[in-house]
Amino acid sequence: MSGQQQDPGQAPPRSSSRLWILGVVVAAIVIVVVMAEKRRAPQTDAPPTSLLPSPVPDSVMHYLTTIPATTWEQAGTTNAVPPIFVGTTGATTGKATVLYIGALYCPYCAAARWSVITALSRFGTFAGLTYSASSSQDVYPSSPTFSFFRSTYTSDFVDFQSVELRGAEPLGGSYPALESPTKEQEALIQKYDAPPYLSPQAAGGIPFMLVGGKYMWSGSPFSPGLLADRSQAAIAATLPAGTDPAARAILANANELTAAICAATGGRPATTCSSPVVAAAMKSLPATTPR
Repeated sequence: MSGQQQDPGQAPPRSSSRLWILGVVVAAIVIVVVMAEKRRAPQTDAPPTSLLPSPVPDSVMHYLTTIPATTWEQAGTTNAVPPIFVGTTGATTGKATVLYIGALYCPYCAAARWSVITALSRFGTFAGLTYSASSSQDVYPSSPTFSFFRSTYTSDFVDFQSVELRGAEPLGGSYPALESPTKEQEALIQKYDAPPYLSPQAAGGIPFMLVGGKYMWSGSPFSPGLLADRSQAAIAATLPAGTDPAARAILANANELTAAICAATGGRPATTCSSPVVAAAMKSLPATTPR
């Protein structure tokens, strides 16, 4: 943005010594005030407030986390993407690890987060979620979603590990790096986000999810096109009824994810895992690795 110069005005007449002295004093005061303001201002490169992530309002979190039991049953698992069986780990007495790898620019990750949040909210509580949208320069541009970056999750049953690899919009020709997997997480990605579980062409894709070292997803649970041209609040408001096409897709895939988590937790908590739709989905989970 170009600046504007102000007219400096006329210099004070030399004969007006009092006015000249007064002008010097006023100028000195202005300099002192300006310097004081500069000292108070934080010397950082923080983005403007208007560019900071927007926290998800309580009203929207309420829609995401209080889906009625009848709506969950109505959603079922029809058209949900089943996981790929990758291991033979039995029931656990501790927490089940749920690993999510994604990126903010990715429209398929944008879709996946909706189901992840609604499913995991049946086992624990999120804090610090923010609004986000996929890249405006990718397919399904600006798909409305949320960000796990710098959020927290508390649960007695699930250890949720999220890694948002990159930001939503390119800077200097590339998407800015946000988080990196740990060595342990990277080893899991290299092992499971690859053949024989996936084709060579699909290997290394995001979103990637691994539940309890037993069930894996790689790719979008549903088309991000179902989210188009609506806000997060508008989509979330359809979840309690569950009849909107996006809501049906979100909740059906959340039921499938819930079943995988229940299988990894040994059926805990019973209030979630013993519901008819989850119990039926658990019985339908794959039990053999792909060839």
